[in-house]
Amino acid sequence: MWFKPHDLSPVARARVTEAVGEAEKSTSGEIVVVAARMSSDHVHVPIHIATGVALAMPLITPFFEIFSDFEEYSMFAQFFWQLIVFIIVALIFSIPQIRYIVTPKRIMRRNAHNLAAAQFLRFNLADTKARTGVLIFVSFFERYVEIIGDRSISEKLKHSDWQKIVDQMLPLMRDRKTPEALVLGVEQCGALLAEHFPRHDKSSNELPNTFIVLN
Repeated sequence: MWFKPHDLSPVARARVTEAVGEAEKSTSGEIVVVAARMSSDHVHVPIHIATGVALAMPLITPFFEIFSDFEEYSMFAQFFWQLIVFIIVALIFSIPQIRYIVTPKRIMRRNAHNLAAAQFLRFNLADTKARTGVLIFVSFFERYVEIIGDRSISEKLKHSDWQKIVDQMLPLMRDRKTPEALVLGVEQCGALLAEHFPRHDKSSNELPNTFIVLN
């Protein structure tokens, strides 16, 4: 299951960091790897569902008249039971496995993409001299992998070029082979960048190679 922990140990991080350093020996591209356990807590989804169920309760109260004199319940009593139902439903749908199932995939992809774009800016990938920064972003909860290249990269490489690498990483991520997936992604990105952006200045390294894990 995707919900089991991924290997983010110091040893795993060191493997990814080393892979970035090796990949950048052959390219002027600057690769940064960022992983997030989740891009959003999606807490609004359980709240919306619980609110809808609680508000729908007055619509089903006539069915209870078969078993009891429901009309005798005061407005306060009905509100009380609506509140109880809201809390129970919200708690149930807040369980990560259930929350993942009920959250629309387009919302998860949108939130993950937004976080990826934010990290691209946060770690100065748009500030390299030659505009050759590349972000490999992974969000475990959303099962999301994205590779973003800066302006110079995007002028020569298409989205489909990155998607081929993402498609190779995802099966490994599903099997929780996190270091292997990230190292593969770094190596494939490095090879692709070396083809179009070979390295000339051996001393240039504008961005740190550290594997970044967001809390």
